Amino acid sequence: REEVSEEQPIEDNEKELWERVAREEGFGRADSYVALARIAYNKGKFKESIAMCEIAREYFENNDASERQHEILDINIGISKNYEELNKTAEAAEALERAVAAARVLESENLDDLLRDLGRHWYSASEYEKSLACHQEAMEISGLHLKDTSAGVDYLNIGMTFKSLKRYPEAIESLRKAREIFKEEEEPRWIVTCDCELTEVYIELANPVEIQYYAQRALDYHTVIQNHRHMWWLKYYLGIAHRLLGEDDEAIELFEDAKGLALAMGYQEWEFLIKIEKEMAEMFLVRGRVAEANEIFRRIKSVEEIVKSETVHDAA
Repeated sequence: REEVSEEQPIEDNEKELWERVAREEGFGRADSYVALARIAYNKGKFKESIAMCEIAREYFENNDASERQHEILDINIGISKNYEELNKTAEAAEALERAVAAARVLESENLDDLLRDLGRHWYSASEYEKSLACHQEAMEISGLHLKDTSAGVDYLNIGMTFKSLKRYPEAIESLRKAREIFKEEEEPRWIVTCDCELTEVYIELANPVEIQYYAQRALDYHTVIQNHRHMWWLKYYLGIAHRLLGEDDEAIELFEDAKGLALAMGYQEWEFLIKIEKEMAEMFLVRGRVAEANEIFRRIKSVEEIVKSETVHDAA
């Protein structure tokens, strides 16, 4: 089969590839479509790239598929990457699932890594059961009970998925295992990621003592590195802990600090700001400041109606 010179300008390569598509048949034509799909991807023409990948995939799947699993694997990974660029997470996961199927046939050594990628795609698509199954299988394949950073990341991903499934005891167990591994490996960034995830689990369980334990450690870390987004969320979580403990003054102060920090940094994270407003209103109700609470609820309703109908961007 003729090869296209990589030294030629892209335009010349592309022209030659289209000429081959016109005159060739069979696997040669399919290979040309794959090469054109790569060019389209590099140009940011993701829909065109998908279309050409699908033409090639259909040919390989319908002609001697058992001998073309490498091509089918690569094409499906390519399709998945294109859908990622288009922010179509479910479609990206479906394509990668087909890549995993080919990897199984090939008994690929990279099957566990593909499963991890697939698990992350399913997680982004809110398909948490599918995500969990992928991550658990990846751990089994890897042999895993080795305590290293990659095993810690596996436990972290599984813990996050359990959290999304509201299986909180299992989430806590996995996240603590991950934290322990990261501690042994001296990985502070990953330790703090576990602390943040555990904080959110204990928020759901309304456990103020554990919220304080993990959120304060995470806040200390993010204050040192000045990660403001994490700082205001963690102050908000600590405010919830104080509210649950009946410590109203401390709760209100933390809510106001969290909101003030977010606004001072020029961010318009409406979900976050509305959450704080609601917490403040509830606190005012507890204190008998009904008029102030009602005014906040009125304002929240107005803002929610605006946010639902408009796309609000971060401030410059």
